[in-house]
Amino acid sequence: MSTAAITLASLAALLEVWGIGLAVKDIRAARRRLAEFLETPGAVYGSAHGTLGAPRMTAHGTVEGQTLEQRVEALEAAQRALRDELDRRDQKVTERLSKQLQGALKSVEDTSDERFKKLRDYIGGSQQSFWASYRGPVVLAVGVIVGLAGNIFGAL
Repeated sequence: MSTAAITLASLAALLEVWGIGLAVKDIRAARRRLAEFLETPGAVYGSAHGTLGAPRMTAHGTVEGQTLEQRVEALEAAQRALRDELDRRDQKVTERLSKQLQGALKSVEDTSDERFKKLRDYIGGSQQSFWASYRGPVVLAVGVIVGLAGNIFGAL
């Protein structure tokens, strides 16, 4: 074997070992970056709506000096007023709960959208350059090509 062939074969071996070392280093760095990503707390969006207060109802009445008919009439009027008040409160509570639910759903949507965006960026490798992502395999491929050149040179 000529000196040039031995030099090329040695250079190829060195490049291949360096490429494998870089690939292993990149794999370990990727595991570390993934662990850091998973430990990074994400933003959590809250709802702007407060808690629902308990509705209060009071009833007042007097029975002194009233006839039976007047008392029955007063009870029926109170019953109608109570029914109307309950309908009004039911509508009010439904509106407030609907707003709270919409706010909560929006905050969950915003939180999950941001987390998925960060995950998509991480998986897509937007934080790394092409060279940082593929330097180990590129150096390994160059080593194989140099080794092939050394073998061809040695055969001539």
